[in-house]
Amino acid sequence: YEKILDHLIDLKKDGSFKINLEYFNFTTGLTMTNEKFNNLFKCKPRKKDEKIEQIHMNLAASIQKITEKIILDILEYAKDKYDENNLCLSGGVALNCVANGKVISSKLFNNIWIQPASGDAGGALGAALYFCHSKKSNIPKSEFNPYLGPEYSTKEITDELNSLKAKYTKVTEEELLEYVSDCIKDQKIIGWFQNKLEFGPRALGNRSIIADPRNEKMQKKLNLKTKFRESFRPFAP
Repeated sequence: YEKILDHLIDLKKDGSFKINLEYFNFTTGLTMTNEKFNNLFKCKPRKKDEKIEQIHMNLAASIQKITEKIILDILEYAKDKYDENNLCLSGGVALNCVANGKVISSKLFNNIWIQPASGDAGGALGAALYFCHSKKSNIPKSEFNPYLGPEYSTKEITDELNSLKAKYTKVTEEELLEYVSDCIKDQKIIGWFQNKLEFGPRALGNRSIIADPRNEKMQKKLNLKTKFRESFRPFAP
């Protein structure tokens, strides 16, 4: 953490910052970091199939901690300058769920809204809204709904299952909820599918993985057996 602050980033009190490009290669090369970065941390970039060592975890945790500090510094500055109670967040960093949790815990703002398609895909929504406003079209005064994708009727779903010769059971909603509750209690992992697909990279209840958050091993189990990714990556079961 100290090494990053001392060498890689010049961070001001208001959250503004400048990256020291001597340690990076992304502006002119094909890699994110360079040999000077490797020497500073005494660590070569890890290949995809190589074991995750403690140094990799330390680097990730430190970068996360600094990211959270920058976000909170910016928001404290903004709150002091504009004295607003409402906060909207967008962009790729707004998908950092752990940092968002810290923002909520800070109680700097009464109401926080995070664009569910933060990142590049959200530009499509921005373009549509810009066009509507520039043409002074009638924009509905309703809350934004992230469920913009397709949905399927019971007949479409059963036809697809039958064509795949899948084994399935049809139950009432009450029976389904009872069954799923028992499965979660028994530490099973549920694939949940209902209504319209959510727009954006975060599962919001319609295409979701459901699991018991009380089990401290569940995060690792989900990452390794369901998502096939690094065991430390966060979930919101």
